[in-house]
Amino acid sequence: PATGPRRRDAATVIRDGTGFAEAALDNWLANPHAPPAGGWSPDLARGMAWALKARCYALWSSEPAKAVAVADTAARLAHAAQPHVDAASAAEVQALAHWVWGIACAIQGDMPAAVRALDAAAEGFQAINQRHPAAQTQVPKVMALAMMGQRAAATQCALAAQQELLACGDHATAAKVLLNVGNLNLRADLFTEATQHFRQARDLFTSQGHTEQAIMAGLGLADALVATGHLEEADQLYVDASTTAQVKGHAVLHAIAGESMALMNLLRGHYAQALTGLKNSLDRYAALDMPQHLAIAQKQLGDAYLQLRLLPESLRTYAAAQRRFDELEMQVDSATTALQRARALAQLGKPAAAAAAFEQARTAFLRCDHPSGAAKVDLACAELALAQQRPAAAMAFAQAASGYFQSQSWMECALLAHAVQAEALLQQGQAQAAHNAFNAALSRAQQLHLLPAQLRCLTGRGLAAMAMGQSTEAMADLLQAGEWLEEQRRTLPGDEIRSAFQNQHQGLSRGLLRLTLAAHAGGQADAAQVLHRLDNTRARTLSEHLDLGVEPTQPQSAQGHATAPPTPQLGRLRNQLAWLYRRLRDNGDRAEASEALVAQLRQLEDELLEQSRRERLLVAAPGQPAAHSDWQVTELQRALGPDEAVLAYGVAEDELFACVVTPSQVLVCRALASWAEVEQTVRSMRFQIEALCHGNAALRPHLPAMSERALSHLQQLHRLVWAPLARELRHVQHVVVVPQGVLSTVPFAALNDGQAYLAETLRFSVAPSARLALRALTQTPRPTHRVLVLADTERLGHAADEVAHLRSLMPHVDAFVGPQATGAHLLQHGPAADAIHLACHAQFRGDNPLFSALHLADGPLTAEAIGGLQLRGAHVVLSACETALGDHREGEELFGLPRAFLRAGASGVVASLWPVDDHATAALMATYYQGLRQGLSPSAALQAAQRSARALNCHPFYWAAFSVIGRG
Repeated sequence: PATGPRRRDAATVIRDGTGFAEAALDNWLANPHAPPAGGWSPDLARGMAWALKARCYALWSSEPAKAVAVADTAARLAHAAQPHVDAASAAEVQALAHWVWGIACAIQGDMPAAVRALDAAAEGFQAINQRHPAAQTQVPKVMALAMMGQRAAATQCALAAQQELLACGDHATAAKVLLNVGNLNLRADLFTEATQHFRQARDLFTSQGHTEQAIMAGLGLADALVATGHLEEADQLYVDASTTAQVKGHAVLHAIAGESMALMNLLRGHYAQALTGLKNSLDRYAALDMPQHLAIAQKQLGDAYLQLRLLPESLRTYAAAQRRFDELEMQVDSATTALQRARALAQLGKPAAAAAAFEQARTAFLRCDHPSGAAKVDLACAELALAQQRPAAAMAFAQAASGYFQSQSWMECALLAHAVQAEALLQQGQAQAAHNAFNAALSRAQQLHLLPAQLRCLTGRGLAAMAMGQSTEAMADLLQAGEWLEEQRRTLPGDEIRSAFQNQHQGLSRGLLRLTLAAHAGGQADAAQVLHRLDNTRARTLSEHLDLGVEPTQPQSAQGHATAPPTPQLGRLRNQLAWLYRRLRDNGDRAEASEALVAQLRQLEDELLEQSRRERLLVAAPGQPAAHSDWQVTELQRALGPDEAVLAYGVAEDELFACVVTPSQVLVCRALASWAEVEQTVRSMRFQIEALCHGNAALRPHLPAMSERALSHLQQLHRLVWAPLARELRHVQHVVVVPQGVLSTVPFAALNDGQAYLAETLRFSVAPSARLALRALTQTPRPTHRVLVLADTERLGHAADEVAHLRSLMPHVDAFVGPQATGAHLLQHGPAADAIHLACHAQFRGDNPLFSALHLADGPLTAEAIGGLQLRGAHVVLSACETALGDHREGEELFGLPRAFLRAGASGVVASLWPVDDHATAALMATYYQGLRQGLSPSAALQAAQRSARALNCHPFYWAAFSVIGRG
């Protein structure tokens, strides 16, 4: 019982709060050091405290930062009023302050503190016999416990609070408990129970006119319906919730609705919309200062990257999310992120690390009493076993997972488990059983309109039909799957995203290629069809960018659409990166400091790429396909001169084959060699050649012996990849090579038949694809009148000689040497140049090819930055080390410096396959430009330069490093 002045009950205080306490509260906030007008009274203090609690609840979903500020005010109010009111009133004000503080802690993601504060509030109300508000404080505690992974405690808390609220006649708050129990079941992946609770709560809130809570229940209901396969109803619920939340000004709920719709798009394979939606959600949560929601959205962005096979990007995103989850003590989310990170490791080809991470995730799920998490680990282990060709283990894991998912009506995971079982059957040679299983899964995926699942199952069914010898049925399925793949791939924003997505469907591409080769062998397909099939996945994103044909007068997005200049944040990151590069260069041999700088650089590089990727999402119109133009092999034949040919290599299983295109015929040459033997021979050849990279002066006495060893490997390569084609190419003088895999690192000019090098009679150029070979062959040669030269004469002793030769040969040379050899000058003068010569140090970055760089006076010019140049058909010469190397992504794209210059508008690029000798390179370049001045094509000028260089130094290291990529 209260002591002191007569106290009104809590209900009256709450009801009258706006009438008599709000004005006093505002006045007190304006002057908190003075007592309210008329002095403190118990009812006034209590009314002000209840008003603050109401403000906190009103603000959390629209302006959460202000809700946190209200909690600070409530604490100050409790302290200010305590000396002036009776003990019971002070206890009530203090309990309300704890309550509001608990809400603020939950908003800020500190769930343990939220639980402590809400328990303190309940204890305070119970001490003064206020059962109803004591029970109300436990409603938000349910979700705080759930976020901490304490599902059993959260369930017990919810049931106790609901019973107490019903006893107090508070059906409205009891509905909130229903909402929280629904959320609790949703986080535990108990979707049937969650659906029931959310539906009941939504109906109650709607009938009582509680719009905010009705939106929350609708979103939870939609999430549960998605999991159980009721996508159409879920879709409508998301749209309704998003619209209502926006109209009512509930910013948090609007952000949550947008995030949910993005996840729906991800499930359906609408990747561009999904990425854009997740990016917007991250921005909204960051602006709203909602750390737990921000962490969840970050993890979900990682899921999108994983599904698109952006594996390093997904790992970095998961690492950032998991740090947040651990800080916020969100144990289930942390375990789920650890599982996804393990899946990314498995796909990166790190099975041991992945297996260990899977078991750690399983332990974490069991510790949280989360059986669905353990089932997801089983499914992930099944996929890893498939990748390791262990079908029996894959089947056992998938069956264990499937049983749980089916018991919980979890549509997406059950469907995935079914597909994995079908793939295991196919690996075991049970093609008919696999075909039946794929067919059943495909039917379900089609009913749900889930394009990624349809693509996987249709591809699997086609491969099963192929294994049964049903070529017609297999071709029909794989062609349909190819159309679906193209439908998804072409809407993706950015080269690396489209390329990575293409790369994960190599089974489909290989299957179509094998079927086409078989059809050709049986007379049902001609050689042109084989070439078209082989070329279909090569350098597609580069071709699409160049096919746009947009005059590069303003910056463009990865899809070629005109964009605004880079945002200040992106510019700031690039400036920071340039500064760090200069610091590392100036650091010399201080290894410890350099190691720290390198770690900082790598982190900033990742941040720059991620920011650039997210900015592209703002300018890439969702659903708008990338440019695409078909091409015909007959066009390629017409573009060839009488002495020219295109030679495109391909691999089917372990067979190296080639397509040879001349003006008069198209041939398929089968069974050239074992691909495994070719790869080993290339590695051995490069080892011998690159031995001279490490102090060739000391090795010069051994040069004859080293030349013989290198020659033996080049002769072996000639026997494997060239001799079987010699008859078809006997009348050819210029060969455009479209390489396969490691063949992109082979100096074809240096292949030797035991009598002579191929460079004696042939000139070579390289094209990333036959389609791009056609583009290069049909380009009008540009006269070399104006040459832009950037030369690092301070660190390269013979760079000055290259500049002098160029000035003596070419009519107009703009030379920037020493400190003037900057990226800024390249950006300024590059668009007007016919040729660009860059004599500097270079570095190929196998770990991150987009940061392979040319080292200029103002810092490295990276492949990422080169994409922003606006070249207009210039011929680019990279007189530097390893500039022709790239990260080869299984036949799709070769990322590195040459690709970056081609993408920026260069007609062709002369680049090196290994670190080059400074003196030998200067002499070779002098002869090369003499040839250009005399009107020779780039490939002919390079052939002449290599002949001249070989006369001085017989070892291929000195003369065979450079190749022409693009127009030859």
